[in-house]
Amino acid sequence: MDQEKKPVFEPLGEGFARKGNRIYYRDQRNGRATWISTKTNHMPLARKWKENWLRQQWLLGSGAALAQPNPAQPAPATSQLTTNQLLDEYVAAGHPIIRKNALKRKAPGSIEDETYCLTPVRTYFGAKIAAALTLADCDQYHQWRLSGGYVARFKVRGHEVVRQTRGGDRAVDLELIVLNNALQLAVRRGHLKSNPLRDRGQYNDDSTIRHCREAAPTPEGLVRIVRWMVKQGYQQDADFTLFLAYTGLRIGEALKRVWDEVAWKQELIHVQRSKKGVFPFVLILPELGALLRRMKRGAKSRLLFPSPFDPQQPRDESSYRRRLTQACRKLGLPHVIPHGLRSYFVTQARLSGLTDAEIAQLIGDKTGPSLIADVYGDVRPDHLIAIARKIRLTAKTRTAGHAGNKAKRGATAR
Repeated sequence: MDQEKKPVFEPLGEGFARKGNRIYYRDQRNGRATWISTKTNHMPLARKWKENWLRQQWLLGSGAALAQPNPAQPAPATSQLTTNQLLDEYVAAGHPIIRKNALKRKAPGSIEDETYCLTPVRTYFGAKIAAALTLADCDQYHQWRLSGGYVARFKVRGHEVVRQTRGGDRAVDLELIVLNNALQLAVRRGHLKSNPLRDRGQYNDDSTIRHCREAAPTPEGLVRIVRWMVKQGYQQDADFTLFLAYTGLRIGEALKRVWDEVAWKQELIHVQRSKKGVFPFVLILPELGALLRRMKRGAKSRLLFPSPFDPQQPRDESSYRRRLTQACRKLGLPHVIPHGLRSYFVTQARLSGLTDAEIAQLIGDKTGPSLIADVYGDVRPDHLIAIARKIRLTAKTRTAGHAGNKAKRGATAR
């Protein structure tokens, strides 16, 4: 009995051959020919398979060439990369934004904020292997920050200060966002296969966020704060408080202003907005004009608010924040923040009849009227009550008024 013949490759051209009920493609691997199954017996599908397979091989080859390490400085193995190494690479890249597979640049203010966030992140995560991070590490970091585990070291007037600090839910979320950005960049550059913190949620509840309008003073509260600062000998702090409230500028924008930017004849201050803001002017209203003229008489620097230690440098932001907090605490007022003074300006503009769209342009906010309504704007109870008194709830009232006017017109005609 003759043995059954084994099927052999039947050439089909284009590198294909049929064996049994499958079509195979001939490829060269490491100098040796090998047959790869296309998993089909139909030639059109086999050609489609070949096209996709060749594209994948080209991508793999291109990726390997791009990821080739520098022989002079060999990159460490992926499994051994620490979080600090990835953070260093993220900082060197300029804190990029990764959106829709593209790298975009952040605003200088955003980079400065991220730099502050990096310090506690490095303290806790720095020595950990990045690829081994888990969501449980985020939970432990959250508890570590809430319990005051991070000890901050900074200098005040040349003296080193060591202080145990606590970060709230919002602060922890912002810090972990920076870490997530660095991990995402590492994935893009091929240092990590995937982002281990990709599915991390947020600890902060949006319903508990206190917007700046909730940390803004009333007109009476603003007067009390300014009077207290003047009485305590903090004249510059008092002037800066009024300047923020009368201009609606962010604290970083206000501290950089110089006298050459004040256009007295046009009654404008030329400003450079942060966060890609629009409308590079501040209108000098009567109250602001009186403040500026008084400040100009005693000015000893090109800056509106120079540092008491170096007149050529703007004053320190943190010292003013502490002074404002101290004033509210001593006066028994609700906590006021510098951005709340920006909200004070927006609220006064709303009560004066400006629309949210007009106010957004006036304060240089690119987001537009939606942010004014949700975050900045407010309507005070006394103003709301005064407006509500104009409401007429019944048609009888309007009819009586209309009849009275008609009778007056008839008497005049007679």
